[in-house]
This record gives sequence, C-alpha cells and structure tokens, in this order.
Amino acid sequence: MRRIISSVVCCSLVMSLLPMNAFARKLPPADFGQMYGLAASGNLGSLLSAAERGLDLDAPDRSGDSGICVAIKHGDVMAYNTFIKAGASVHPMCVNYLDRGRYESFMSMPNVIKYSDYPTSFVPRENYDYYVVGAFGALLAGITWVVMNAK
Repeated sequence: MRRIISSVVCCSLVMSLLPMNAFARKLPPADFGQMYGLAASGNLGSLLSAAERGLDLDAPDRSGDSGICVAIKHGDVMAYNTFIKAGASVHPMCVNYLDRGRYESFMSMPNVIKYSDYPTSFVPRENYDYYVVGAFGALLAGITWVVMNAK
C-alpha cells in the first residue's frame, strides 16, 4: 500500500512540475487559408478555441511562412494582432527571412500590437491547468499517506 501511495505522490509531483504541452502534440491546421482567414477577420474566439483543441498557430504554409509572417508580408494588421492575441510565437523563424525594410515598416504601423505593449501575463488558461491537477493529486496522496502512517 505504501508503494502505491508513494507512486501516486511521485506522479502527482511530476505532473505539477512538467508543462502539459510537453506531452501534447500541436496539430497543423487542416487548411492554412482557413486558419489565416479566421485571424484576418479578427475572429479571436474561434482561433483560441481551435488552439485549445491542439491547433498549432505557428504551423507554416507551403512556402514555410507562419501566419505571423504572411500577415507581415500582406500588411494585414488585423491578422497579425489576432495571431498575437491567440498566443502565436511573436518571432517565428520565418521572420528572419523577411525583407528588413518591410518588417520595420509593418511594425511601425500605429495599430500593430507591439509585443512589449501586450500584457505579459496573457497566457492561454489551459497552460496552467496541469498545476491544479498535479497539486490536487499531490495533496490527496499526501493526506492519504499521513492517514495511513498515523499511529
């Protein structure tokens, strides 16, 4: 019985320390154009919902550009801001291959969300759910262990 309790305590501790997305695999969009369309229309709710179900917001299109890079190339402020709000990487690898002048011109536009201006506390809620589950499991296992070892 003590081995079982010890195992539960250890597993709960590991779950509370490891990020849940270490076990999850992000899914590429079924249709990059559809994902970009949601961002371009400012449909943050649908984009966040898809991201919660595993959609990879940083997935590249056929030319290797993420949604952020496509938005910069097209000068699409709405899509860029929506991707940033949804939690896409602010500096994906494809940004390094953009024309520097176009990038700086886009980033200097007044409506573009500057990452430094965006609330740093914004992280999709599901990223912290594993802490609650792990901590609760560790607490239950700890209480059970104390009760079992009480004399």
